[in-house]
Amino acid sequence: MDGLRMEEMMPDISRLAQQLVRWLGSSGPDCDIVMSSRIRLARNLTDVPFPGRATESQQEQILERVVPEVKSLKEMENAYFWPLSSLDPMDKRLLVERHLISRELAARSHGSGVVVSADESISVMINEEDHLRLQVIKGGFDLDHAWQHADALDSQLGQRLPFGFSNNLGYLTACPTNVGTGMRASVMLHLPAMVLLDQISPTVQGVAKVGLVVRGLFGEGTEAMGNFFQISNQTTLGESEEDLLLRLSGVIRTLVQNERNARQTILETQPKIFYDLVGRAFGVL
Repeated sequence: MDGLRMEEMMPDISRLAQQLVRWLGSSGPDCDIVMSSRIRLARNLTDVPFPGRATESQQEQILERVVPEVKSLKEMENAYFWPLSSLDPMDKRLLVERHLISRELAARSHGSGVVVSADESISVMINEEDHLRLQVIKGGFDLDHAWQHADALDSQLGQRLPFGFSNNLGYLTACPTNVGTGMRASVMLHLPAMVLLDQISPTVQGVAKVGLVVRGLFGEGTEAMGNFFQISNQTTLGESEEDLLLRLSGVIRTLVQNERNARQTILETQPKIFYDLVGRAFGVL
């Protein structure tokens, strides 16, 4: 990894802890209910095994090859790079909490890493389940801009790196459920009123019927915390990115309206619930 000039590319991660998450403080569309919109693209190189089959030496070579290309993008000027082997458990937890890496990448060490843009809106995980996992995250309900940004970055990287692609299947990925577009689109919502009115269970069932899935605060395998729910697509094959985003956006608009209606119902019929919750929160502060 000498060619990466590690001393320049590995800033003290404590700098990250000292700054606010910019997208979280965004005034994006419907930001009172929708916390974030995220696009994640899975990509793999054609001439090396998937990370799960690659040797540690091969994974290190992938890092050496991919990191400079990612950092050469204009959008990644002054980006941070951390190899997972340089991070202690608390550092990894910080990156997971800020939605910059997955829990799966946090469990890895040598041969894996992450490049994060200065404003934390872009992160590229290297050698997680796939060789690259490109993520763009925006504050509020802003899937379209997140997709446009991710698509532009993907196109630039595709000119620099040989991504595995099949004319019949689409982008090739380590997990069959990601084959096709390789895209996971997700929206994080805060739905406390729907939880109070016991509307979440039927909502989860309805979302599943249209090919979407409800997950917890940190995605797959996690439970809902603090009334935060992540809605994302389940399939990536046989549907264009635009069609998938259209379907997901329609569901999100419905949920946003349902949450607004639920809040109004509680305010009109059970105002003491609001007073109690606000009072307790103020007391904790």
